[in-house]
Amino acid sequence: MTEWNRDTPWRQGLILTSEACIEFNLTHPDGQDCTVVAIVTHDCDLTQHPSKEPSVEVMVGRRIDKLDSNCTHAKSARKLHIEFTGEVPMFAEFDATNKTCISKEALGKFYPQVNVSLLPDKYNIYQYWLASRYRRSAFPDAFERRLKDETGIAKKIAKALEPHGEHIIGIFFDVDEGGDVKREAPDDTYTLDIHLLHSSEPDFFASEAAAKQAADVITRAFKDQLYEPTKTWKLIELHACEVWSETTMTYQHFKQLKQWRLDYISFASDPQQPVLAA
Repeated sequence: MTEWNRDTPWRQGLILTSEACIEFNLTHPDGQDCTVVAIVTHDCDLTQHPSKEPSVEVMVGRRIDKLDSNCTHAKSARKLHIEFTGEVPMFAEFDATNKTCISKEALGKFYPQVNVSLLPDKYNIYQYWLASRYRRSAFPDAFERRLKDETGIAKKIAKALEPHGEHIIGIFFDVDEGGDVKREAPDDTYTLDIHLLHSSEPDFFASEAAAKQAADVITRAFKDQLYEPTKTWKLIELHACEVWSETTMTYQHFKQLKQWRLDYISFASDPQQPVLAA
């Protein structure tokens, strides 16, 4: 390639060759051999001339042997596990903090890798994950403390979801029917409705069964720890843990509910700061 123009082969989600990674000194801490660098910049910005948009944002990740289901489908805003399709499928891990910019003019000397790519559904997940870091749902601090630190229920939810990660594509919370109330006494409980969103393809019934199994485990965890000891709810009262298909969740539901993400699992030492609600 010579002069950058709107016919550039570079698109969001495409992968740099090893030669390009070496040229730009892009190496994952685990080593050059496992490094995977993906384009972050949107297609509309990529097509702009370097005089207007001089840089390209990239994500430095690594190849992994298998996917962690709690990091698939953008369930964590901080870490993504995703599959690239090609002659030899590739699993990759990206950390949202491991981004940098490179020169668009310098990138023009290279072509993307041609042997791996994201299928349309995986590309949509990649885009959704990139955006999720800037539109995470915020829950009351006291609710988060009760769910994570005081009860450990958050880990039990994650454990219930882990065996079914490719079937369950999202978990949504309705806390106090959308209210933002500060509660302090253990008897002053938050009310919680949980909605597990499962995929409809390739096997609707298998995904539905997996979601129902996870919902049963989550419901039992809440009841065993927060209801059974005293026969009255403490800290958090679980109203329901329901299962929805991605084909039945409406846009109205999506706007009303808040997605709960599993960020804390691999970033326990990096607590999430309060952000504006989506």
